Amino acid sequence: MKFWIFLLLTPALFALYNGNPSLPNMPEEGIWASNDTWWGIKLGYEWDQVFDKKVKVVGRRSSVRERFDTYESLKNQGTFTFNASDRFELYGKLGVMKLNLAQRPTDAVLMEYQTDSELLWSIGGRIVLVYWDEMVMGFNALYSGSFMRVAQIFENGGSRRTSGARFKYAEWQLGISFSREIGILLPYIGLAYASMHSDLYNVPDDPNFSFQVADEEIKTRQPFLLLLGVGLTKVRGVSLNLESRLIGERAITLNGNVRF
Repeated sequence: MKFWIFLLLTPALFALYNGNPSLPNMPEEGIWASNDTWWGIKLGYEWDQVFDKKVKVVGRRSSVRERFDTYESLKNQGTFTFNASDRFELYGKLGVMKLNLAQRPTDAVLMEYQTDSELLWSIGGRIVLVYWDEMVMGFNALYSGSFMRVAQIFENGGSRRTSGARFKYAEWQLGISFSREIGILLPYIGLAYASMHSDLYNVPDDPNFSFQVADEEIKTRQPFLLLLGVGLTKVRGVSLNLESRLIGERAITLNGNVRF
């Protein structure tokens, strides 16, 4: 157990939130529904912080130019989940997202971009594939999208014009993971494949700066992610889950649900 706590709390922890493979059975009982009911409804909240994501500009040849030095995001979403037989779930999310980006298109230029908090939506599903006594293997699929206004642009620390600048965010993920019940806790580990296809576009020219920003397509540099997390589920009607993501990005997510 100390191993799991260390992995979740260390600052070195490094896609999209995958979730516990046991989530279709978290919590086991709803606030009002009986155990005999084959379906259930969950309402929840999700906080997701990406500290560093490995992304690149598609089509660039130089290793200096193609990479973003900084990719940070913050997401806050409400969640709605339909549960069937404690084995299968369909869910949707609606909330806000904001980004901080930085890149060096040339050795002499540092570009920084910041967005406002903008509407974010997601849709996905998860299924329990196999039970082995106290162990569970599950599969999760998720798609997220957002259109964000770029609120601030800096070139080497100087503020540039932003009118019309936009960031289109689109990302999907497939993940498989394993959990084991240990008392009131459900620690898990898994692997996911994430693919981000996003665009930074309509950055206006600025007569005060010489560098002209072209439209750029941005994709993931390292699509495979290691998932580590732990769930708390022995409270009637309520479940909590904490997850960290490594390798392709450094991120942490806190998710809570109330089952009716």
